[in-house]
Amino acid sequence: MKWLRSRLGFIFKPWGSLLVSLLGAAMCAAYLLRSLNIRSHAFEFSSPFMYVVPIVVPFVAFLLDRLEKLDERRNPQRLVDAIVVLTAMGRVFGNVPFVSGHTLFLTYCILTSRSTVARLAALVVMAQTVYLKYFMWHDFVTSTAGIVLGCIAALIALQMKTSRITTFEMR
Repeated sequence: MKWLRSRLGFIFKPWGSLLVSLLGAAMCAAYLLRSLNIRSHAFEFSSPFMYVVPIVVPFVAFLLDRLEKLDERRNPQRLVDAIVVLTAMGRVFGNVPFVSGHTLFLTYCILTSRSTVARLAALVVMAQTVYLKYFMWHDFVTSTAGIVLGCIAALIALQMKTSRITTFEMR
């Protein structure tokens, strides 16, 4: 881990994190554009392409934030991170009913990330997600459930951070 920080420390700085995150989104976009079905509707605002590609930016920035602070985070906090990320990604690979993976992850990222890039990117993508889900697709259940569960997970993770036992040495 120390080797990574010394050799590739620029990726943890805001501009480096943003650059790596945008590169990740560009790679995701290039991969998705291989499909003729997605390519034909790629630039419609409510298309799967325009819904999936933007979340890559806060996701990569979130991962870089967690990687940079890996030594500072305790195992229970890492477990909450993993549960949130795997549940959010479960919407892509499987069927997680009644929860929007986007709103779950983005809420958790906004509330727990210390990276400015991750937070700002998550706020922008959250605005797009909320607009699409509430006003375009009229999906009130999964979006609201994702936001509520993201807040609960963030509260649990932040509570673990502040609940460290401090000892005072008296002389």
